[in-house]
Amino acid sequence: MDLLLTCLGVLNDPTLLTLAAIVCVIGVHGSFSVARQAGRCEGAARRKWAVLSLVASGCTAWATHMVALLAFQPGMQSGFEPVTTVLSLVLAILGIGAGLMLTLGRRERWRRFGGGVVIGLGVTVLHYVGQAAYVVRGYVYWDHELVATTILISLPLFGLATLASVERKRMVNLMGAPLLVSGIGILHLGGMAAMTLQFDPRVPLPAWTVAPEHLAPIVAIVSFGLLSIAVVGVRLTLNAKAKLRTERMRLGELANLALEGLAICEGERIITANDSLAKLSGFRRAELTGMTLGTLLPKLDCLSLPEREETDADLLSVFGDLVPVRVLRSDVRLAGRLQTVIAFRDQRERLRSEARIRTLAFSDALTGLANRPLFHDTLAELVARNLADGSPFSLLVVDLDGFKGVNDALGHAGGDAVLRVVAERVRTLIEPPHLVARLGGDEFAVLLHGSADPLRATAVAQRIIEAIEEPITVEHQIAHISASVGVMPSQVEPIGVADLLAGADLALYDAKANGRARVRLFTPELRQASNDRRGVAEDLQEAWDGRHFELYYQPQVALDDGRIVGAEALIRWNYPYVGVLSPAAFLSVLEAGHLALPVGDWILRTACRDAMRLRNAGQADFRIGVNLFAAQLRAPGFVQQVEDVLRATGLPASALELEITENIVLRNERVIEANLSRLRAMDVAIAFDDFGTGFASLTMLKTLPITRLKIDRSFIRDIETDEKDQGIVDAIVRMAQGCRLDVIAEGIETPGQADRLRGRVAEAQGYLFGKPMRFAAFEALCGTQSRRCDKRLIA
Repeated sequence: MDLLLTCLGVLNDPTLLTLAAIVCVIGVHGSFSVARQAGRCEGAARRKWAVLSLVASGCTAWATHMVALLAFQPGMQSGFEPVTTVLSLVLAILGIGAGLMLTLGRRERWRRFGGGVVIGLGVTVLHYVGQAAYVVRGYVYWDHELVATTILISLPLFGLATLASVERKRMVNLMGAPLLVSGIGILHLGGMAAMTLQFDPRVPLPAWTVAPEHLAPIVAIVSFGLLSIAVVGVRLTLNAKAKLRTERMRLGELANLALEGLAICEGERIITANDSLAKLSGFRRAELTGMTLGTLLPKLDCLSLPEREETDADLLSVFGDLVPVRVLRSDVRLAGRLQTVIAFRDQRERLRSEARIRTLAFSDALTGLANRPLFHDTLAELVARNLADGSPFSLLVVDLDGFKGVNDALGHAGGDAVLRVVAERVRTLIEPPHLVARLGGDEFAVLLHGSADPLRATAVAQRIIEAIEEPITVEHQIAHISASVGVMPSQVEPIGVADLLAGADLALYDAKANGRARVRLFTPELRQASNDRRGVAEDLQEAWDGRHFELYYQPQVALDDGRIVGAEALIRWNYPYVGVLSPAAFLSVLEAGHLALPVGDWILRTACRDAMRLRNAGQADFRIGVNLFAAQLRAPGFVQQVEDVLRATGLPASALELEITENIVLRNERVIEANLSRLRAMDVAIAFDDFGTGFASLTMLKTLPITRLKIDRSFIRDIETDEKDQGIVDAIVRMAQGCRLDVIAEGIETPGQADRLRGRVAEAQGYLFGKPMRFAAFEALCGTQSRRCDKRLIA
């Protein structure tokens, strides 16, 4: 340090040393100004200004060095070797140019820093080549340690100066020139302090030595040129700033017309913003000016965004809340200066619309519950999680009981209101994260997360039923409905979505088949029964294709004289290698499948044809009874089909009796009631089969066009000894008489049963009078009866 102070205070002319510092500052400022002008231009002009900036930089370093050398007073005769002096200038320009080539157009900071270090190396070469051109009468000695130290200190300063000069942040950018001046100063002063001169009169100066007083005018000219360049740079900078202000003002006026929020920025600092951004953020435009982008977008580095690519972000408003926005960055040149325009698009309405769309896409429009797609997606996720880590869950499928009657009584609007009430009641019972969904119609589903406990799922299902059974008031009317629930817990052995749904449906169907308003837990037996029904359905298709169905006829007789007055047509399946199967083995599957309509049509046509044969053979008052499937009565063209069959066979409508069961009547479908009324208007008789064994309401005797009741065999079996059966039969007979309905008793097997019913009912059927038989046998039986009647008449 003492050596450095001695060098500065004793060996150097303070005036010239100060002049060297001034030349350095002016040159650096001029070089930077010209470089910025080059950045504002395009094409050939850009290249010209860049070359001028390069030359000015080299000359600045050279002139600073030379003035500093002129300020040096070694106390002995000295001078400058001209070739080496000129070479130092050329090397300075080349070294600085190489550094600039590495720096310009590079975004990587390490490349920029490396370019600055190369510039520093160029200045270092200039300094020590220039000092080599400085000759004295004597010898020169160097402190190599001090030389190395000053070089190692100055080179990072050159790198940092280059980094700072291209940064967008204004405070960092302003540090470029001071860092560069510091690097040059340390390099020169350190080099001068490291040099020691020893006078020796025996050492002459070289012949071509230029005296300092002769070199000073040249250095002055170069310095004056640098001053001129600096003045030009200042003028250019002032003009550029004025033009920049004008163009910013014009751009701001245009931006203020935009609906999107716009901020014109220089680096991170907002120069101006439009009214839309002020409205979006809540800040006044004056407050936005000077604010940094990081204040508005704390979680986003806008300057690192790819240009013209939108991205989502959150804008921090004046109220402290985050506003969702789409941000787009675009660079523009104003007065040749790069400016950044940030566009802010408010996303609140779009996000609300997307939320509404998601709600519509995954919510049931009527009830607001999850819809079928969301239910299936959630179920698939639970199944996948169960397969992955065994996470348990339970599936409940809920179907309303009696909703069809409510819908018919209150209309579709009333039915919709009932569904909304049911949905709200179930939603109140089932809290998140469990899912409640409406699958369609009057069917709902519940997914219970985190538990496959059958007892818990059954308890939840029972609470659902109890909640639904509460009376519902709709438009001053009271609606009563219930529900059946099928429960399917996730298995110990994981299964797929289809199997889960099938299991829950099987449990639900079993609950409905066994009285409704109850919960049924899935068991493997249900699946086995389903598989059995599926096998029966496949065999039924083969039976239909192979014509293995037959019609059997059971006599219906008048109890007073035992005369055959009609018959009930009963289907039988002549199964190959097994024999004839009774309807109990297959009728439920047949009635529920797609064969119900074609088989029902075949039964009707065959029975009417055979009945007409019997009437033509002498049984003039013969009547045939045909059991109907529900699918037939629901078919729109069924009445016309009956008309066609009667017309084709010639059978009178009064000779046909169609039998319906409670399962058909309980559906309470308007099309069924309409078809029954039309059939009755044709004079076709309607018999109510198995009366009193199910859940049919007595009001149906008033509303449905029934002509006859069939007393079920369960009331006949013990009628000889059981007073309750006797009372029930007497009550049915009196009720039928009051409703002007005929009565027939089924299942009579003993003479005592017949005697007990004689006088109460007019007709009967059962094994006492004949088992179901093929048509040939029945025809022979009727022929035998006719011959007996003829003999009695002759006698």
